[in-house]
Amino acid sequence: MIKKFKIVLVLALLVIAVIFSLFYRMHHNDIKALTEFLASYENFEKAISGFPVPVIASNLDLDKSNDLESKAGDALIEMSTKAAARLSSLTKNDAALMSQMLEIADFSGKELDHLRAYKRAIQNINADLDALAKEHGELTSKRKTAYARFQGLAPLGTFDELGHYTKD
Repeated sequence: MIKKFKIVLVLALLVIAVIFSLFYRMHHNDIKALTEFLASYENFEKAISGFPVPVIASNLDLDKSNDLESKAGDALIEMSTKAAARLSSLTKNDAALMSQMLEIADFSGKELDHLRAYKRAIQNINADLDALAKEHGELTSKRKTAYARFQGLAPLGTFDELGHYTKD
């Protein structure tokens, strides 16, 4: 009788351990996906801030501008990939977080496309650069607002200047 009880107890503990490890792994994967998205956003932010609109208009160095555009494009591809991550329902605000990640990637893509259009418009004499600069500012503001909403929803910390993740 005691032997059967020990077997049942061991099996119950084994089932509990498996369930715990499954939930732990799901939560760990969620945190990893959110952290990777944050890192990719920071990379995009650094790349896109490398060529602000007035600098492009006043000092057009095509090689440098093309290099910065390429870096921003690569960062956008990485961020879009990370934004498509699926989060488990173990994470608080999972649906809102996934929606925000996609919205941030969308605004980032629009902002980069707009910068490319702005760069082409500089070469056109009849282009309305002031209107394009204003529109660029609006897109940047929308992206940063969406990112601020994301940070408010995410159960994460921040990155320091060296790119290390710190939990608040």
